[in-house]
Amino acid sequence: MPLNNIDTSYADPCIFYSNKGEVNILAEEFTTGELDGRICLFKYDKTKGFSTPETILKNGTHFSYPLIYKENNKSHVLVENAFDGPLVSYEYDEVREEIGDGKVISNLPILDATILKAQGKYWLFGTLLGNGRFSKLHIYYADNFSGPYKAHAANPVKNNLNGSRPAGNFFEVDGCIYRPSQNCGAYYGESITINKILKLSETEFAEEEYMVIKANNNGEYNMGIHTINAAGNYIVVDGQKGHFQPFMQLIRAVKRLFRKNKNKLSCVAYYLHSFNFEEYAVAC
Repeated sequence: MPLNNIDTSYADPCIFYSNKGEVNILAEEFTTGELDGRICLFKYDKTKGFSTPETILKNGTHFSYPLIYKENNKSHVLVENAFDGPLVSYEYDEVREEIGDGKVISNLPILDATILKAQGKYWLFGTLLGNGRFSKLHIYYADNFSGPYKAHAANPVKNNLNGSRPAGNFFEVDGCIYRPSQNCGAYYGESITINKILKLSETEFAEEEYMVIKANNNGEYNMGIHTINAAGNYIVVDGQKGHFQPFMQLIRAVKRLFRKNKNKLSCVAYYLHSFNFEEYAVAC
């Protein structure tokens, strides 16, 4: 999806089919000079392409990483709000295409929260705001989707700048569960590692690197990739490129001075995000 405005970027795309069979994408929308992201909805049609994004969640705090979880004919959207509040799951009305009431899943400042249902339990993966936000993977588990969630006995179950922080929904192939994760060794959003889960219980966790996905060095968005999700025959990823906007960065820095209790980093270079959308063949 090409960017038409260099002041607006999109990241953390999550693709899903609506109950009507439409291809929808939720993503974080971010405007240069603003502190907070908002959640928007795209529709995709093979003939018409992408629709104009519609903002469906915005309240003056930073929202990102919208993740769709469907169960019992209901759609839930987990939205990251770690800088400003707890982890909340919102009901998503697919008919009205609206975010409904929210329920607090965890009061912890969880980043990129991703849920897996396995072995009769719900497993919540993510990193926590603070020094380990890129490297320390934590797991929480519950008997119900809405919790209460208990901390894994081995938390943090992984401590590595590469392959820890979640990068999208789990997926299963030939009975094996795979977990996308971010590689932040050189910088945030450098590339993605797909991990194969070997052990998962209340006391144990083990996974191994299966493959690494990197941005196309010769492409427009060649500075990194940090989210991947799939639905049906479609895969969606985001990519980033550098765009130097020192004046807008100064505006953001000044705004931060007047906002209390924020834990965000300033940088001189502004990264434009967009996402690529591809159809892939399914081997039968």
